[in-house]
Amino acid sequence: METNPGRKFPLFLVFAILAFSIASCACFNENNRRSLNVTDEWIHPRKTAAQIALAPPAVTLGTVALASDIALVHPAVMVPRAADDVYELYWKPRGRNMFHKALLIIPCVILTPPTFVGDWLGRSLFDVNK
Repeated sequence: METNPGRKFPLFLVFAILAFSIASCACFNENNRRSLNVTDEWIHPRKTAAQIALAPPAVTLGTVALASDIALVHPAVMVPRAADDVYELYWKPRGRNMFHKALLIIPCVILTPPTFVGDWLGRSLFDVNK
């Protein structure tokens, strides 16, 4: 029986990258979970019997709140920050002469959408503090 040791390394590398990516996921930062934080403040019974009675709907509501934070709320909040990054990188006036601005307008126009999408995805998926 022959084994292929070269095949195991890329698979290990994929799992290592995945583990590091999950460790820095934006949903693990409490500041990025706006809906879940509001839900936690809203459902906070003091008595043990009330906590037990509210557990099934609270878990369901918390799961929906976390999913909406991950899929909708946090990415929507990151749009202005990504736009600010693109503006700082390509469009902020830097005292260049007119020839230099005219020379760079086409590359800036072409690179703005992919830079915005990459920045927005990075900020939405990972905990980027700025």
